[in-house]
Amino acid sequence: MTDSQETTLIEALKKVDAHGDIAPPHVQDPMTMALRQRAIAADLMRWDDSRGRYVLTGTGRSRISARNRAPGAVLRFRRRDESDGSPQRKAD
Repeated sequence: MTDSQETTLIEALKKVDAHGDIAPPHVQDPMTMALRQRAIAADLMRWDDSRGRYVLTGTGRSRISARNRAPGAVLRFRRRDESDGSPQRKAD
C-alpha cells in the first residue's frame, strides 16, 4: 500500500472511531465502499449489532496509534570482541 492510501485508510479509521462509519450511510461513493470493505477484510473494523454501527477492532486501534508514534531510536550493539575493558564472563 502506498503512503497516500495508508493515510486515507488511517483517516477513515479515525472517522469510524468518532462517528461509527467511514461516511454517512447514505453515501454510496465507490471509494468509500472500497475503504469499508478493505478495513473489514483486514480486520480493522467490524459491525457491532448491539450499537448498530461499525467499531474498531484492537488491530484497527493499534494501526491508528502506530501511525502517530515517533520512529524508535536505533541502538548499536557492540560485539564481544569490541570490549571496553570490563571483564568478560568465563564459561565453567
